[in-house]
Amino acid sequence: MDIFKNTLILFVTSFIKEKNKTGIEPKEAEKLIKLPPGNSYGDYSVASYYLTKYGLKGKPGDIAAEFLNYAQANFGQIKDFFRKIEIKGPYVNFFVHKEKFILATVGNVLKNNRNYGRGHLDKPERVIIDFSSPNIAKPFGVGHLRSTVIGMSLANIYEFCGYDVLKINYLGDFGVGAGKLITAFCRYDDIDFHEFEKDPIKVLYRLYVQIHKEVQEDKSLEEDARLKFKRLEENILRTKRMLEKYLENLRDGANASGKEDNWNAIKITAENKGDFCKTSAGQYKIWSLFKGLSIEEFKRIYKLMGIGFDVYEGESQSAEFANEVVEILYKSGLAIESEGAIIVPLKGVKTPALIAKSDGTSLYLSRDIVTAVLRMAKYGYGKMIYVVGSEQSLHFSQLFNIFDVLKERKNALKGNPVFQKYASSAAGKLVHVKFGRIIGMSTRKGNLVFLEDYIREAMLKAMEKLKERDGISDDGHPPEGFDEKDCGKDIFTLNGRESAALKIGIGAVVFNDLKTRRDTDVNFNWDNVLSFEGQTGPYLQYTVSRINSLISRLIKETGNGAAGTGNIIFHAAAGVKEAGVSFDDEFSVSERDKDFDEIYLIAKQFSIFKDDVEEALNFNEPSIISSYALELASLFNKYYQNYRLIGQDFEYIKARLYILTAVRAVLTNALKLLCIPILERM
Repeated sequence: MDIFKNTLILFVTSFIKEKNKTGIEPKEAEKLIKLPPGNSYGDYSVASYYLTKYGLKGKPGDIAAEFLNYAQANFGQIKDFFRKIEIKGPYVNFFVHKEKFILATVGNVLKNNRNYGRGHLDKPERVIIDFSSPNIAKPFGVGHLRSTVIGMSLANIYEFCGYDVLKINYLGDFGVGAGKLITAFCRYDDIDFHEFEKDPIKVLYRLYVQIHKEVQEDKSLEEDARLKFKRLEENILRTKRMLEKYLENLRDGANASGKEDNWNAIKITAENKGDFCKTSAGQYKIWSLFKGLSIEEFKRIYKLMGIGFDVYEGESQSAEFANEVVEILYKSGLAIESEGAIIVPLKGVKTPALIAKSDGTSLYLSRDIVTAVLRMAKYGYGKMIYVVGSEQSLHFSQLFNIFDVLKERKNALKGNPVFQKYASSAAGKLVHVKFGRIIGMSTRKGNLVFLEDYIREAMLKAMEKLKERDGISDDGHPPEGFDEKDCGKDIFTLNGRESAALKIGIGAVVFNDLKTRRDTDVNFNWDNVLSFEGQTGPYLQYTVSRINSLISRLIKETGNGAAGTGNIIFHAAAGVKEAGVSFDDEFSVSERDKDFDEIYLIAKQFSIFKDDVEEALNFNEPSIISSYALELASLFNKYYQNYRLIGQDFEYIKARLYILTAVRAVLTNALKLLCIPILERM
């Protein structure tokens, strides 16, 4: 928090305490202080009608006048920070000393650098963020993109605000689809195991597509798939443990299932495939191998995007206890039988909460109940966020309502005290962060299906944009070191211009998702997404690159004179590797400077960074950070277009170097929260 706002918080606190004799917590006083809609209304504003909550009586205008009289009588408490106070209707407006404000705010940024805006909690609460959740044995589909980027951004924001964040990827590894895949793998004799060794997910997906087509014509294959899934489920349950005992023994960081599969040791060839396929134990190993290979492939894609997880889980891990949970709820009277199925009656939810089919098969809902309870026992979370599309709103409404019932009627669970403890603890701590769809996403090859195709397309188009920007003629000769075929090779081997294009492409894709409020649909257009102007990722990346270039030119212009004075120390390449800055109080700007107003607006934008980060956290809304970054970039670019720094005297340049470095630091922090790759040069 900036010292100006903090001073005003204490001032408002003292006013309320004097008037109602009871006092108010600083956190409450902070909520009363707002940013005015325009500069003519000052820099901070207090709406008097909010003060009635704290014992002040009368019309808003009269309360505002009373606050103004108090402020004028006690102006000495704040005169070092504020130059005047005015009222406009019910609003009491405070005007800062602008030169001091710039000095303090820029200095605060430079002293904290990568930690500017970071929060601190004395006792960090654990927050679980459950996101991405692709299906195994399939290439990573674009349908999981929004969950992935929103979830990772929220993880960054919560961690930045001081929370203990645990990122969990809950894989789709269970169901009849798994049985179909095992059926296909065992049925077809033309599998190329050399190709399987090189690109197993591609082979498995091809098998899945093939069996899916055949099932439409031969229903016996569907029955075979169901049988294989049933055997898989039985194998998972073969060493089933009692839930109560398992919950007692859980320790933080322990494996959720307690059953580790050494999938790396499983080697399947054309010669031994039949041996695996003929037994349920062998089919279980086939499934374990598919799951392990899938996770390795997912990690490769996540690494490309700068995304990582702390834990990989799957529906199969909850299946072990799902039927037992259904039985507990049924015997306790919290669940009832309805037309042969088991449901949990819920208040205010019309659709019955179905937790088991008439044949006793567990469902998503029962497995999600198990997952939330296991995670509470294992991790002791204060909040668990599910980043899942809006179409699952009913499911999560039912899930959360079930936990409310488990808490309200926890006495009914006294026969299972450990389950009772963790189930009731989870109530009120589960959050569904829902999001809309991506509309209009396609490639030159047609409808886009897989994320890696999408990234390669983004890279190729970013390369074309770089060629256009740099004035490279499209005469059929691609730039040196690049060929369109490169977009088909391992993207981890790229370098130079290709690497820049890849980062630009990823930044474009990610930002296009995060700039829009998550609960709305995202419209996708390649030209708009990859533009170096406007509200795009490349625009923000280019702004950081432009600042780096300008700083380097200014350092060269001064002949590193700043370092000689000891006032500013910049180390060689001032890119994303922060320039080392030693801030001193000799830095200043004057209201007489022609660029003063623009610098002041930039400093004001710095001052609200922490507020915007906290707002993004409170609403689980990364687009708030996106809007902030766009506004800061816009303020800098307007300054860059209107004022020439090259050729100015040293003292003038010195102050602007401070400001440029601060812009870069704050903008970089914002982009990191959004998972946008940073480029030193573009």
